[in-house]
Amino acid sequence: MLKANYHTHTKLCNHAEGMPKDYVKKAIELGFVELGMSDHGPVPHEFMSEKEYINNWIQRNMTLEEYYTIYLPALDEAIAKYGDKIKIYKGLEVEYIPGHEEYYLGLKANLDYLNFGVHYFLSEGIEKNSYDDVDYKSIYDYCDIAVNGMKTGIYNCLVHPDLFYFGYKNEEGKQVFDKHCVEVTHRICQTASELGIYLEVNCNGLANSRKYGLKNEWLYPRKEFWEIAKTYPNLKIIIGCDAHLINNLYSEDTKAIEKFCQELGLNISPFMKI
Repeated sequence: MLKANYHTHTKLCNHAEGMPKDYVKKAIELGFVELGMSDHGPVPHEFMSEKEYINNWIQRNMTLEEYYTIYLPALDEAIAKYGDKIKIYKGLEVEYIPGHEEYYLGLKANLDYLNFGVHYFLSEGIEKNSYDDVDYKSIYDYCDIAVNGMKTGIYNCLVHPDLFYFGYKNEEGKQVFDKHCVEVTHRICQTASELGIYLEVNCNGLANSRKYGLKNEWLYPRKEFWEIAKTYPNLKIIIGCDAHLINNLYSEDTKAIEKFCQELGLNISPFMKI
């Protein structure tokens, strides 16, 4: 059973429940040794187009004001109240938008770590969503953001690195883990391995797959991705609950991911070195 999780959200992102103390209490109940809170970080309006901001970001992230006046104080409150029972880390899950490195470093100055999630990227000058807009061409732009973001040294972990497969389409418009997916997987794993950045096997991918009516197939975590990942002996791999509900900290999906990792023979790190 897991003894730590470093991918934990709150109601401030507008698509989750609870506050830090709620997840901390549950983690203590489960016997966790460490818990990292990493809600979706604020994305400034000026970082993207008006359309993209309104359609995808304004209702899925805390604001900068909420970060300073609600989120950080809530983390400090949880640490003060429960820090003698469990190690609590302060974090965020954020994007990488090139040219704004100082902004991310400014957020990190108040935190212990940053998770890196590629939900958004530019391809041929057009804003793309990692769930819906990845094909055999744009997958390389997704990869470039993932690789270049890791190279900044800002992030500790690339969460759901195989998210590119969620809506992937090949040259024939079919969803197949093809040569393009294989090449991108190698680039991501090689970079993470060289830089000592963790890659996350994401538990929430099961629930997201079910939303699209899939019962026996996972869009992510994707077996083909992790079969390649395990060939990199120095790669750091961790399980992340991606908890948006308090009970997501340990659920049937978590157990399924633990079994998935065991069957693949993945060398899972029980804790993330921060």
